[in-house]
Amino acid sequence: MSDQDDPTLAMQIANQFIGVANARLDDGVDPHELATAMRHAAANFSAFAAAQDSIDPKLLAGEFADLLDYYVDRHRPAKDAAGGLFQLIEQAKKEI
Repeated sequence: MSDQDDPTLAMQIANQFIGVANARLDDGVDPHELATAMRHAAANFSAFAAAQDSIDPKLLAGEFADLLDYYVDRHRPAKDAAGGLFQLIEQAKKEI
């Protein structure tokens, strides 16, 4: 099951945030600026939610670290595929 197929409300909302970020990427915003903004927003709203229930921020930080590791692995190209794709892109650029 892909993230887009996940029926949970949390994943649906997360995908909406990603949609906004992707739209801003299309507008030319630097991906690192977008990532910084999203971390800031996530920290701010997570602090608000945690304060409502006295949740230890260290638990949230651990959850974030786990999610980050998971998504870094998902976005990192496979070694063989990256080389082949890179070569294909370079070849296409030469032919244009």
